[in-house]
Amino acid sequence: MSATYRVLFRDVLSGVIHGELPAEKFGYTNTLNAPGSAAITIGLNPTVARVNTQTVVTGGATAVYIERSGRIVWSGLVWDASADFAAGTLDIQCEGWLSYFRERHYHATTRFAQADQADIARALLQHAGNYGNGSRLGMIEYGTEKTGVRRDRTYKESEHKSIGEAVEQLGAVINGFDHSFDTAWRDADLVTTFRVHYPAVGRFRALTLEQGRNCDIPAATVGGKSVVTHAFALGSGDGADQVWASAGSPSPIFPRLEAVESFSDIKEYDTLKAKAEARVRLGAAPVVLPSISLYPDTSPGLDDFDLGDALTVTGGSGLVPISGMWRITELSVSVNESGAEEITLTAAPREVFGGDDTSG
Repeated sequence: MSATYRVLFRDVLSGVIHGELPAEKFGYTNTLNAPGSAAITIGLNPTVARVNTQTVVTGGATAVYIERSGRIVWSGLVWDASADFAAGTLDIQCEGWLSYFRERHYHATTRFAQADQADIARALLQHAGNYGNGSRLGMIEYGTEKTGVRRDRTYKESEHKSIGEAVEQLGAVINGFDHSFDTAWRDADLVTTFRVHYPAVGRFRALTLEQGRNCDIPAATVGGKSVVTHAFALGSGDGADQVWASAGSPSPIFPRLEAVESFSDIKEYDTLKAKAEARVRLGAAPVVLPSISLYPDTSPGLDDFDLGDALTVTGGSGLVPISGMWRITELSVSVNESGAEEITLTAAPREVFGGDDTSG
């Protein structure tokens, strides 16, 4: 059974939902721990009264929601648009909600002492909702999840740090978390909730994507520049006062390859040492990233897994075999004028994210 789609839009400050955009074609991409994107093509001179220059506004003033068979599968903000006067079309470019928080900054000095990392992330985002005129976006809420991992963090007013960047960095540390902005209907309203997902290794799904049976694997990249034999993690301070740590694992195959990464907010040697060791561990071999196209109307489909889940993937050929457990890091869907879907996944080896836990 084919999926049915609607593209809805609303005013960000008032929260008024205007209804459905007359989309001729569109596509959306959900990316793990990143904003994701959507591109929507509408007529340049729409005959729908509610679609006008006051309701379709770039610069983050308009929110877009893509609904697939009654479920919201993508939401975010309209940032840019491109008019094709000859074709009579307007291409609207959108990014997910995290893109908004990348444009907001932390204007206070706050020290978090042994606070759950999920609480820190929420406090950062809520600062954006409370600071200054035009800040409170009523369609966004914040979850209550706890990770049990406590951290010390200090954010200084003088740094005016990007809030989105701070949340991304917090989640990317060892034993960190995944995060997402999930949208669902609540009565007649669309509510977007910031969610923390922990542990960050994703759920195990007893599903197999097999080339030639339920998917095609047309291409894969082999990232040799990901190989690292020695890593240096630089912490806070300058010169002789700087805290840093290193780790190494000489390889019988690869020449010495080094990575130097900076973590200016980290003061503890043990934390930096763990980061250096993790970088070496993850750089032990090239990372193979297959691109997977799902066959239409087969299982598994979009309703069978979520972004970040781990599946068994088999395929590839010759010098680039694809076999093992892979984690879905990006999900792209293109919907043409007739409503047909084209679904593409990008996956990374599960060990890249660390951990073997299959719970949760």
